[in-house]
Amino acid sequence: MDAQIEGGYALWALAANGYRESKTTDGLVIHLAGKQAPDGRWRATSYRPPLEYSDFTATALTLRGLKQFAPAGRAEEINNRVKLAQTWLLNATPKTNEERVYRLLGLRWSAADEQVVTRAADELLSRQRADGGWSQLDTLGSDAYATGQALFSLHEAAGLSTSSPVYRRGIGFLLRTQLGDGSWLVKSRSFPVIPHVDSGFPHDKNQFISAAGSSWATMALVMTLKPQPHL
Repeated sequence: MDAQIEGGYALWALAANGYRESKTTDGLVIHLAGKQAPDGRWRATSYRPPLEYSDFTATALTLRGLKQFAPAGRAEEINNRVKLAQTWLLNATPKTNEERVYRLLGLRWSAADEQVVTRAADELLSRQRADGGWSQLDTLGSDAYATGQALFSLHEAAGLSTSSPVYRRGIGFLLRTQLGDGSWLVKSRSFPVIPHVDSGFPHDKNQFISAAGSSWATMALVMTLKPQPHL
């Protein structure tokens, strides 16, 4: 378990569901705040790429959670920690799609200068493949995990329109590669450290990264839908 990454995702999920500050969020935020490194980053503590391995992921998710659930009386401390994290993001060089995605999101969530955010978005945009997708690594093919999170982050952090040619090509890739059961197959590239446990999701030993990839792909697709009026 990676406390920084999983804790950050937990706070993101709570915020998305309208959860308000509580003793539970206070405790998690205070715990995460104390894990910040002197250079401003939060370090990933496990190595299960692409989900759990990168300091970019840990830093962006944690600073978002701290901003959203800053405990009463600690706003100034949290603000200083977010600024320090932003400084690390500004100076760090991403090497993979996961890192480019979370650097872009972290810069937006920490209210970085607009020109900086635009440059980070342009770097991610330049990695779109001829098939419309993105790849986790330069040596791998396009997949739903990398493509879904690239589209999400470009829309969320850089305001890329879902009707733009770039976004539409990405959606085209996702629609072409979706399987009949509704999922996407993403091949695992993590070395197994525990015995495989079947969760019920398709794709056998690739099921956990495939579930994550299917989730990112679904998020990218959902953003193309127009809100429907309530009956």
